[in-house]
Amino acid sequence: MSPKNALTNLIELASNVTDAYTTALYAADLEQGTLTLRSHLTLSSHLKTDAAFAIGEGLLGQAALRKETRVDDFAGLETPDLEWYAQPEAIKGLMVVPVVRRELEGVLVVDSKENYSFTPKLQKLVSGFADQIAWYLSLEKKNPNWIDGEPPEFQHMMKWCRFLCEAPHRKALSERFLHIPRNLIQCDAIAVAWFESGGPGRITHSKGWRQSLKSLTVESGVAISGACFESGQPLLVPNMMKQPWIIFSENESPESFGAVMAAPIANEKRMLGLVVCATHAANGLQQTELNKLTLMTAFTASALGQMNPQPPAELIPKPEEQAAPASQYFMPVHVKAFEAEIIKRDTPVSVLSIRIKNGKTLFNGNRQVQADRLLDQIAIHLSDKVKLLKLFIKRSEEGLILLLIGIIEEQACELEDSIQHELSRLPFTLGKTPVEVEFDYGLASSPSDGRDLKQLIEASWTRTRQPRENAHG
Repeated sequence: MSPKNALTNLIELASNVTDAYTTALYAADLEQGTLTLRSHLTLSSHLKTDAAFAIGEGLLGQAALRKETRVDDFAGLETPDLEWYAQPEAIKGLMVVPVVRRELEGVLVVDSKENYSFTPKLQKLVSGFADQIAWYLSLEKKNPNWIDGEPPEFQHMMKWCRFLCEAPHRKALSERFLHIPRNLIQCDAIAVAWFESGGPGRITHSKGWRQSLKSLTVESGVAISGACFESGQPLLVPNMMKQPWIIFSENESPESFGAVMAAPIANEKRMLGLVVCATHAANGLQQTELNKLTLMTAFTASALGQMNPQPPAELIPKPEEQAAPASQYFMPVHVKAFEAEIIKRDTPVSVLSIRIKNGKTLFNGNRQVQADRLLDQIAIHLSDKVKLLKLFIKRSEEGLILLLIGIIEEQACELEDSIQHELSRLPFTLGKTPVEVEFDYGLASSPSDGRDLKQLIEASWTRTRQPRENAHG
């Protein structure tokens, strides 16, 4: 792979992860004091491809001069004129990242017409891509005749990442992670866990452990893997002193390893899974190995959306689980604790139910799996747009129940109208197929509809089946 192609791959990856409108790399010429376009991916026909920007001037130049990342959110604001466009573009948010090795190598700019904000997890991902680009550009300067090749290790790394991304489905991807080449990462044990519908993670594939991990779950904040899950950040314990540590669950039989690391598989919305590697050699895993594993998981997180959505057989809910009553499909929350916190303290609370009206004709085959995917799309979108949400509850495959905290009934009605508007314009897919989804809504508020949380839930859900004028009680 040529340097040009390697940079293009990294730009494409950053663009896919962020749903970018434009992703552009500007290389720095420190002698001239300018930034010029080196590589880009854009949906705009107005990008200035021949322009040079002075270091120290404008958004790009200031980021280069200060070597500080800049993130802008234009929600509720008029988008300013952006120097890299010849004509105004309705950009919602942008991120400008200095590309620095030992000295300034350039500036990476990512803007979006889809998202106003870049979450901390997304910022960390993009910064990681910028670090890879900086390494590549600095090495290129040291080897000006380097045209048709790249360092062998990087070549192997990119080849392996492409192999991971080409997996046809998640089960195949998990199996490929178990066979990371030893010239990239030397480890004695590997495990892959996936997270479903906001619950704990399940370890689906592993090798090198003395015990079976199939029955173990990954709980947020519990053990090493749970710490990675909770923070969404890579984690490294380089020297475990050959002491038995709990890596996955309190139910496991602790094993003695010299070093362990974990890297999340995550997009900007949520955690999808994680990969854990362990070795018997103390200090056998260092930051270099963690960086490689993190790059692998970042590549695969971007590619997951293009893989066959059909999950492995072991992750499909069993028939007896699919037949469970609706109340058993609640996400892991403690209803009584919420009642004590909000209702008994006289905090205003409303419950909004959203029922999929055309579910019977929409879903075919495994209804629960398809419904989970659709409800996840709704929940992820609303969690970004509606700031007063306390929790989501899934009601079987029929819909979502939203708990709204700290607003009076009139405000809840206004919020319901806003949510209806959001969902009416949101494109939904099942797999890769666009689908038209119809919704019914029901609202119940405390204290007018009761002070018991279950009572409010049932009242709001019942109203989804009533005429619109009666849906507010």
